[in-house]
Amino acid sequence: MGTDRQVGFAIVGAGGIAGEHARALSRSTRGRLVSVCDTRLTAAEQLAAPHGARAVSDLTRVLDDPTVDAVILCTPNRTHVPLGRAVIESGRHLLIEKPLALTSPDAEILVRAAEAADRLLIVGHTHRHSAQAQAIAALVHGGEIGAVRFVHIVMNGGWLWGGWSSWVLDRGLSGGHALHNGVHLMDLAAWWVGEDPVAVRAVGQRATSAALDIHDYLVIDLRFASGAVARCEVSRAELPRDASFTQLRVVGDTGTVERRWDADGMQAWTDRGQGGWSPDGAVERSFTAQLERFIDAVDDHALAFPPVRDSLAVVRWAEAAEESLATGASISTGGRG
Repeated sequence: MGTDRQVGFAIVGAGGIAGEHARALSRSTRGRLVSVCDTRLTAAEQLAAPHGARAVSDLTRVLDDPTVDAVILCTPNRTHVPLGRAVIESGRHLLIEKPLALTSPDAEILVRAAEAADRLLIVGHTHRHSAQAQAIAALVHGGEIGAVRFVHIVMNGGWLWGGWSSWVLDRGLSGGHALHNGVHLMDLAAWWVGEDPVAVRAVGQRATSAALDIHDYLVIDLRFASGAVARCEVSRAELPRDASFTQLRVVGDTGTVERRWDADGMQAWTDRGQGGWSPDGAVERSFTAQLERFIDAVDDHALAFPPVRDSLAVVRWAEAAEESLATGASISTGGRG
């Protein structure tokens, strides 16, 4: 199922990630970019112009526009609740960049607002939409490697946050690295394991500079009730600064699937022997797949992916990771609310 009409989108927040969403819309036949909103009108104009969209500096103008069916919110994390709530209560569907909010109570506010308004709310956990993540999920959930016992995810890269004035480096705006980027890895790990972690422990470094307000290198360990464990390693401190690499490994009790290096394909060892294939993890394909699944869900909310309650839960785990960084303790996450 899915909509057979073209959905009009507005992008709110014209920072770097907004460009990926705009390009995904340009590749879609089912969605079109209607307007771009940013308090910096020049930034909105620069993003809007190549796509023939309007540029505005006031969210009210977006929400008063009858051609806008849905909003993609790309503003700093601290703004997600007030802006997201305004979008939802205006009757628009919302695709919001991760994390859903800086705290789980705030995230719950957005979830309940969407449920009350019967509006679609999806968080941009874009890595779930990559071909490689989907391929691993198909093997795992199809029982090809048995019950998952261990997951190891590495997403390391060089500096991409601009200068020292970048909002991401301000803990009050971003919530810290566990909330801003660590949520991607924890979301994947729990999705593949098939359950929520019961405890989180994290260690980190300020590898680029001791003056940083956040840790730019993190290792987050998740422990599950079944006995499974996951290690999530995320860095923005690699050298050279244009370095980028991803490693994925999922070990089950009857088989293993892994991607050892960016240039490698996937390898799987199961009862049926060894196999290999080359799913593409390209960023632009992930954003396109995410957009198309969002449009599918506009008419059928049962198709929402990932389910918003998953995105709410991962905020709770990220909060636990940040607490663990501060205290050095393993933090219990409790059950899903």
